[in-house]
Amino acid sequence: MRERMVQLFLLALRNLVGYPLRSFLTALGVVFGVGSVIAMMAIGAGMQETLLAEFGRLGLRNIIVNSKKPATKTEDAETNEWAFNRYGLTYRDERQIRETVPGLEQVLPVHMRPELAWRGSRKVEATVYAVQPEHMDMFGLAVSRGRNLTDADSIALRRVCTVRESLFRELGILEDPLGLPLLVGGEYYTVVGVLADEPLLDFQRKAMNVDAKSKEIYVPYRTVHERLGTQILKSRQGSREATDVQLSQLIVGVESEEDVLLTVDMLQRVLDRNHEDDDYEIVVPLKELTLRRKTQEVLRYALVAIASISLIVGGIGIANIMLATVTERTREIGIRRALGARRRHIVAQFLTETTVISTLGGLLGVAVGYGMSHLLAAWTGWPAIITPMSILLAVSISVGTGVVSGLFPARRAARLDPIAALRHE
Repeated sequence: MRERMVQLFLLALRNLVGYPLRSFLTALGVVFGVGSVIAMMAIGAGMQETLLAEFGRLGLRNIIVNSKKPATKTEDAETNEWAFNRYGLTYRDERQIRETVPGLEQVLPVHMRPELAWRGSRKVEATVYAVQPEHMDMFGLAVSRGRNLTDADSIALRRVCTVRESLFRELGILEDPLGLPLLVGGEYYTVVGVLADEPLLDFQRKAMNVDAKSKEIYVPYRTVHERLGTQILKSRQGSREATDVQLSQLIVGVESEEDVLLTVDMLQRVLDRNHEDDDYEIVVPLKELTLRRKTQEVLRYALVAIASISLIVGGIGIANIMLATVTERTREIGIRRALGARRRHIVAQFLTETTVISTLGGLLGVAVGYGMSHLLAAWTGWPAIITPMSILLAVSISVGTGVVSGLFPARRAARLDPIAALRHE
């Protein structure tokens, strides 16, 4: 059996090599089809990996609750410009969440203040994030130079900060900023760490409550709480805005990923009892990831399906060429039948030829797919991840295409009348 298979393979290879250009053009459809499938699967896998990494930074076991200004508070401010707008999360919310919601790993408060950072006469819009040291680790805010905030900074109420590197460039600070006193609002903070600049996607900015226009300055939570309080008064060009938001954000860490959605429901009930206005929103990275994964899965399969059209076209090309080959080799088929070959032998011969064409085309398509993947990655900015499974799947489809496309020509060749085939010129 093995010897017969080897003989069939060598015979098919000899017939294909006899017409190299025709064989190459016949295989081109399979080459580009396999290459397209591999490239689309590689980009899809890269998108999935990037998406997981981006949401992983937010923490799939985290629930982020942000304060937001309700529409009713804006109306109140227009009628009484000197009154403080009080809205958003409160210390009471934090306390009740800690005491009543089970299965929590940690609850981290955050207070934000829009301020101006000064260097001489130059100023930059910034947002002061009063955070606990755990906040920096939770969101992967690692310093590229210096150190990060510590518990000792909070206990001693130190006026220290870690700052994005881009802020120093905009302020025209070219020297080493570590240890530099930075005027933020009316307070001087000593720079102890520098955060590398990194792009954030829209959903990350929304979850972390990061403004794309202003620069981030992280300071110890207790320093702001004890020294500045929660009231913010801004006066610009004759307008005045006064707000009092106790907590800008609460990051709730859940012990188990399976309990995240249940915890969200409990948080919703606690907060709804304390808030009549719509002055908060809950961001659940795990839920967002699930929705985006489903969307990307649909897109991924759609791209692979579109790319597979090239394989179908390649299969049609193989079938067309093999039908023409049957006509050319009618006398050969008649001679083989006269020498004792049966119909199944003729079918096996032609199926072997189409399978060899599609297999060689598939292997060449792997190399083409590798190149296409890297070109698409450079063009789109998405990483390309080629997995052994994608290569195996693409080559398997190409082999199947060869078998299916060669089946009709092979059966047609096998059904030729041996006597009529011998007389064929």
